Amino acid sequence: MKTEDEIEKLFERMENQLDIYEPSADHKVRFLEKLQEQNKVVALAPKKRNWTRSLAIAASITLLIGMISIASLSNTNEKADLASVSPQMEDTQNFFTVAIKTQLEEIDKKSSAETAQLVVDAMKQLEKLESSYEILKKDLVKSSNDKRVISAMVKNFQKRALLLEEVLEKIKNIKTLKILENETNIL
Repeated sequence: MKTEDEIEKLFERMENQLDIYEPSADHKVRFLEKLQEQNKVVALAPKKRNWTRSLAIAASITLLIGMISIASLSNTNEKADLASVSPQMEDTQNFFTVAIKTQLEEIDKKSSAETAQLVVDAMKQLEKLESSYEILKKDLVKSSNDKRVISAMVKNFQKRALLLEEVLEKIKNIKTLKILENETNIL
């Protein structure tokens, strides 16, 4: 409370000395003149709009949008498959795709605990062949439909189908052996 009383007394003493009015209209001009006389401040000139910076930003944005759209157009053509080569190759691709899908479904139906490791290994090999096929798709675009790449793509499909066919044959053999073992154990 003591400090509040001291502050009140201070304001009472300075009552007529406080400036509570707005500065005059020419106050800023007089202040700047005094500063210029002391050579500490240069007069403030009205700021000019720098259009070159704005134009440079706009040009950069336009260039960036153009590059993105060109990149997106070129990315759509980075890969091509057999179907893009000719109608005959499209038929070949469809044939192998359906055959492989059918074989995978059959493996899924016939697999058992005894054949689980065989199926896992076959799926790993199938994934490797599929990743090779993805690389071949890129090569097909780069080589402008080179016959060697097309041939490699067809061979890749054949290898996948053959791999799955061999897995189905091994599953069949394992089941046959199991049946034969069970028959000999019973007798």
